[in-house]
Amino acid sequence: MTINNLSIFKSEKPILKNISLSFYKGINTFLCGTCASGKTSLLKAIKNNNEYNEIKIEGNVAVLLENEKFLESTVEKELKYYSLSLKQQQFIQQYFDSEKLKQNPNALSFYEQKVLLLCTSFKQKSEILFIDNLYSYLNKFDLAQFKSFFQENAITVVLVSTDIEQALDYEYMVVMDKGKVAIEGKTLSVLLEEKLLKRLGIGLPFYVDLSLQLKSYGLIHDIYLNKEDMAGQLWK
Repeated sequence: MTINNLSIFKSEKPILKNISLSFYKGINTFLCGTCASGKTSLLKAIKNNNEYNEIKIEGNVAVLLENEKFLESTVEKELKYYSLSLKQQQFIQQYFDSEKLKQNPNALSFYEQKVLLLCTSFKQKSEILFIDNLYSYLNKFDLAQFKSFFQENAITVVLVSTDIEQALDYEYMVVMDKGKVAIEGKTLSVLLEEKLLKRLGIGLPFYVDLSLQLKSYGLIHDIYLNKEDMAGQLWK
C-alpha cells in the first residue's frame, strides 16, 4: 500500500503534513515518534482510507487502534468466531474458553480486552496489519505467541509503539515528528542516526546505546543487539 503526499487538518491546524510512505507485504515495520507526532492520526487515516485519494491499498489491510470500541454483545460475536479457521479458533481458545466467549467484551479485564482486540484481526483476513501500541500491554509469553502466529500466517505487521526496544524485531523503521516523516529506512541504519533521534526525543535500544558507548572507547568494533552477542565479543 502507498501513501502519497497526505495532509490532514483539524480545526485548520495540520496534523499530518505531506506524508508519503509505502508499506510492503513481507516487510515488518516499526513506526514510532513522540506524543503528538501523528502516529495514531496516520493509522486512523489508513483505517478510513476511502476518505483519502492519497492512500492506495491493494489486498487486505487492517488497523487495530489502541482504544478500539467493542460493538457486539459477546466475545464470540465480536470475533465472528465460527467463521474462523480451526487454527484461529484453537489459538483464541488459549485466552477465551467457552464461558468467556459468551461474555460481553466490555466485561472482560483490561488485559483480556487488549488480547481480544488483537484477535479481532483474524476476522479481517489481513495481509498487512497495523497495530497501535497493543503489544506494549502483553506479557512476554503472549507477545511471543501473537508474533509467532502472525509470522506463521504470513501477516505483515506494522507496529506503532513508543517502546524503542521493540524496534529491533522489525526490518524497517519509520520515525515521525510533528506530523511529518522525520526519517525512515532499515532499522539499524535509522537507529545509528543517534543525534537526530535524541533531538526528536527518542532514545536508543539499550544494547545499541551501550554498543555505541563501548565502541567510542575502542572496546568493540560492531553494534550488538542483544546481551549474548555482546558478551561473546567482550569475553573473546
